[in-house]
Amino acid sequence: MTTRFRLRFAAPFIGSVIIAAGPAAAADLRLPASPPPQIQAASAALLSWAGPYLGVQAGYLSGRSDVSFPATGEFHFLDPKGATVGATAGFSAQWGRIVAGVEGDVNFVDARATIDTGFPPTPSLTQLQSAVNWNSHLRGRIGYSFGRTLLFASGGLAIAGVESKAFDNASGAVANWSDTRVGWSIGAGTEFRFAPNASARLEYLYDNYGSKTLGSQTVGAVNFADRTSKLDTHTVRAGVYWRF
Repeated sequence: MTTRFRLRFAAPFIGSVIIAAGPAAAADLRLPASPPPQIQAASAALLSWAGPYLGVQAGYLSGRSDVSFPATGEFHFLDPKGATVGATAGFSAQWGRIVAGVEGDVNFVDARATIDTGFPPTPSLTQLQSAVNWNSHLRGRIGYSFGRTLLFASGGLAIAGVESKAFDNASGAVANWSDTRVGWSIGAGTEFRFAPNASARLEYLYDNYGSKTLGSQTVGAVNFADRTSKLDTHTVRAGVYWRF
């Protein structure tokens, strides 16, 4: 009898506890709320590589200049090396994960090499020098994006301001050939989006400018024979770019 009375008394209390706990349990089972629209928009911006951009870059250029003399068969190798710094402007379009576009850059280059070409015991009586003073590119780019990371390949036009010199140190005569070389460029690299509108890039470029005939020059009493100059360069550079 006592047990039956206790159960009757406890039943309404247990029922009220279950009814009160029901909404709280249901609240725990609800899915998390979606992020605010502002956060969603920021995440979407990180994934987009489309639009115009500007940037600056710096790196190291290593070249090979072959100088040959058709009349005698003599040839020499010069390897101009030095720093490069410049600016870039470009535009990209995007289709899913595929990113493609076009960009141009102009760079100041301080790369040069000088070698001795005289005979022992004074080989420095005659010298050759090759220098790259600036270069520029107009390239197409195509890449594949992985969220914030873009892997790309590039190719197009390469232009460089090149200076070739020959020294006759016995007389002090110097012949100077300055010209603009036009060639082709290929490259590859990776770019990482570290902010909604900013990215960092690391890339490699190979530029080939073919060969150029440098006509003979007479300076004072010294005749510098005509020669053929070939040039190609390798560049590794890093940059920071801003998108609009």
